[in-house]
Amino acid sequence: MRENQSFCEALLHAESEAEVIDLLRTRGYWDDPALWRPYGDTEGNWSQGGNQQGLPEAALVEKVVNAIDARLINECRQQEIDPEGPDAPKTIRQAVARFFDNSKGDKMATGGNIDDWERQKIREVAKGITLTATGPSLKALNITISDCGEGQSPMALPSTILSLGKSNKVKIPFVQGQFNQGGTGALRFCGDHSLQLVMSRRNPALLGLGASARDKEWGFTIVRRERPNSDAPGERKNSVYTYLAPVGVSPGVKERRGGVLSFAADAFPIFPNNETPYGRGVKYGTAIKMFDYGLSNRSHILLKQGLMRRLEILLPKIALPIRLYEYRKDKTGKYRREGRSSSPSGLLRRLKDNDNVENGFPISLLFQVKGERLSANVYAFVRRGDDNMSTARSYRKDEGVAFVLNGQTQGILSKAFFRRDAVKMKPLADELLVFVDCDALSPSMREELFMTSRDRLAKTDFKQALEKKLESALCDCQELKDLRSRRQNERQQKRFEDDKPLVDGLQSLIKRDSNLHKVLTMGLRISNPFKTEPIGVNKKANYQGKYYPTYFRIKGVPDWEPLRRPCPINNPMRLSFETDACNDYFDRHEVGFSIEYQGSNGTMERADILGPNLNNGIASVKLYLPSSAQVGETIEFIARTHDESQDFANTIEVEILPKAAKPPSGGRGRKPKHPSGLDLPKITPVYREDWKSEGFDEYTAMTIETLDYAPDGSEIREFKINVDNIHLRNEAKSKPSSEQSIATLRKQFIYANALIGMGMLQDHLEDKSSNKAPRHDKDADATKNEDAADIEERIAHTCRALALFIPTLISLGAHSLDDNDGLEGLEDSV
Repeated sequence: MRENQSFCEALLHAESEAEVIDLLRTRGYWDDPALWRPYGDTEGNWSQGGNQQGLPEAALVEKVVNAIDARLINECRQQEIDPEGPDAPKTIRQAVARFFDNSKGDKMATGGNIDDWERQKIREVAKGITLTATGPSLKALNITISDCGEGQSPMALPSTILSLGKSNKVKIPFVQGQFNQGGTGALRFCGDHSLQLVMSRRNPALLGLGASARDKEWGFTIVRRERPNSDAPGERKNSVYTYLAPVGVSPGVKERRGGVLSFAADAFPIFPNNETPYGRGVKYGTAIKMFDYGLSNRSHILLKQGLMRRLEILLPKIALPIRLYEYRKDKTGKYRREGRSSSPSGLLRRLKDNDNVENGFPISLLFQVKGERLSANVYAFVRRGDDNMSTARSYRKDEGVAFVLNGQTQGILSKAFFRRDAVKMKPLADELLVFVDCDALSPSMREELFMTSRDRLAKTDFKQALEKKLESALCDCQELKDLRSRRQNERQQKRFEDDKPLVDGLQSLIKRDSNLHKVLTMGLRISNPFKTEPIGVNKKANYQGKYYPTYFRIKGVPDWEPLRRPCPINNPMRLSFETDACNDYFDRHEVGFSIEYQGSNGTMERADILGPNLNNGIASVKLYLPSSAQVGETIEFIARTHDESQDFANTIEVEILPKAAKPPSGGRGRKPKHPSGLDLPKITPVYREDWKSEGFDEYTAMTIETLDYAPDGSEIREFKINVDNIHLRNEAKSKPSSEQSIATLRKQFIYANALIGMGMLQDHLEDKSSNKAPRHDKDADATKNEDAADIEERIAHTCRALALFIPTLISLGAHSLDDNDGLEGLEDSV
């Protein structure tokens, strides 16, 4: 038995796959297949275990979530509460409130939020779950996750931690893990052989009177991946995960159903202390060590851009605090001293009262999709530094929208989402981060939205409908519109008219060429599209609302009377309510708002809405008519508002009108434009000294940035053109040197790139107006939503490629082609 303990300790302290394999070979385990049991007792487990998270960070989060679940279940059982029984907490937050805040009764609704904990309490609780990085250098990375949860006995390990697809936690309402497969997601990222050490001991207080001596021991095993050998006849075609289970295996027995190794010890050091990675002993719990873990960024896990920052966005509102330790060694073989341990607080906690968040943010946007209530918390980040870069890069990479359930990110949309035409937030795309709270989703809709791997969204009708409502919510948000315009005011050091000479030259060039003039008919140019008045001024800065309102009624309608209004069948309906509620009234989870109508089967159904957005006594709501609506009928809607003290009901009677005609393309007060919808752009020359701040290099030719949106919704663009492009400079060197000739070349280069960009934009807009598939993409459906977002990127790539040839093409106009240079057959076509 002592030999097994020494063997387990050696495995725990091993720092590479090679060390682990040597230890297994020395004991005669590695090369004997009969001693290795299939994970989940399923030979074909690769199809399930190998089809989990696509990123190593997301797979690692599942291990952390399982550790949190184990702690909550342990606390529940220690209080002699059946985790599946009626007395068990109904949510994760209730479990934290009850077991760690000692909350009871009414306090259960407000407890369980670690944002309210003192730092000392966070540190103390975090000792119960640790993540430790070890290795001989920063280039090597082994990760151990330890917890003082309920633990498992050696006999129970095959049916719990080492099982697949069983309903171990499916009936426990206050845990995150439901599908019994998240533990395998990290295996594919563990080196060449997917080696993972699992060791656990059951909490002795949870063992029954009939527990055996082996039930009280520490059980341990190594998980590995056995790759297919397709060359051998009759062999497997796929990999299989197996784990060391030599106990009880007889010689010659082919059935792989042995037991795991175990040893007796009152305590065992699976946790780090202030000196070593395995210096603190505990009497029970679980430790899982993943060898040669394949993170793309293996830098110090506690420093900027390290693992801790990734965990914070994947667990933005973590249910229980954890502690991270960096115990990899330096070149001298000693543990690194800098920033040895820290507790990630979750990104939402770190962003609270953060100077890098724009004043007035975050803001909460409420909306309902197919009767499901969701809320989006929108963060906008300030710009700092000489390069005026967004501080958002300190908190996320490419993430734009994170869908969060029980504090864990379950799926992400990239920041390209904000560049969609329906969102109209291109100027803020690099400065926004949105968290969509999905806790209120029904179980069936959770399945519709999230994959069981909990790292990406399912491509369903519900996901599509949700995205559309989120697009509308962001597009309609007045705070974001104000910020968008304010940012552009700040960035304009000169008045918009300062580009007039270059733009006038471009306009003159187009007018002189009859062919260009026909094709590129320009709309009226806006002299200054940006607001000059102060933005975001609160006219009721001293507004004091009530925690529980005394009224909530339709604005302008007497009490108890319905609002009667017609609405075209193809338009949403905007509603305004007045109340004396405080501005954060709808942010509280106990407050509800819905608009219902009687469905075709006679039951009340919820309509899709955006809002309510409450500001200083006025709540605005956008109501979408149900798909079953018919022209000529009148639908009665009931707007219901409720909290813990009272209910309010308002009736809206809507007469359904025929489809409304679309407004003229030119918008109010503007002349109708050519279908291209192009305004003359702002043109900005970019010189070498500005390359860094603009993200240019010597080969960049032109980039396009959307500055803002005109009243008709069309984009106001800035063309940034590199007048120190290397091909342009080489052309200038080959010409007689004079300031005038260089200036002329630069203007020609500017106009050439501007015309290329305008031509591609027009082609793109005409495709949109005719609902054609993008000509550049064979798979129209795959890029339908993103095509509008990447047109600027395609233009930048095209201009970059053409920059080498533009000077030559320009010079052709100065040559007189004689007959020998002519193109045969061209004359006949003229």
